[in-house]
Amino acid sequence: MVDYTRYIIALFICLLLPACSQPEVFSEFRSFSDARWDKREAIRFETSIRDISVPYRVMIELRNNDYYPFRNLWLFIEYQTPGGSVRTDTLCTDLADAYGKWYGTGISLYSYSFPYQINVQYPDTGTYSYTIRQGMRADVLKGITDIGLRISKE
Repeated sequence: MVDYTRYIIALFICLLLPACSQPEVFSEFRSFSDARWDKREAIRFETSIRDISVPYRVMIELRNNDYYPFRNLWLFIEYQTPGGSVRTDTLCTDLADAYGKWYGTGISLYSYSFPYQINVQYPDTGTYSYTIRQGMRADVLKGITDIGLRISKE
């Protein structure tokens, strides 16, 4: 006779894990043709925030390949509230260590996630927009395949 106790416990744990994750409010990616991000190309994300009683986490999602020539990435991020006020931030993140080993997960295409805003308390309900531009010295940035934005409740 087979003892199903281990299987039942494993199934219970698998069902519990998603319940512990942060509820995602928004997640979207934009792809760059031929893995080339032109300096003039601004990527805009819009999300509707309905619950202002809880804090949020805003993450930048990035995918790059082995042809990305730098170990860091500078971004200019413009954040606009429903009331029209605008804030621009400059953000730098390291994508590789000093030896060129990528921090992201993957093989030849690496996914990397890093925080933009943590513990954000949105002041009003409505549509918020995030516009992202690359801030590197290269006019065309090779090796970046996708950029995304993910917002989840803390």
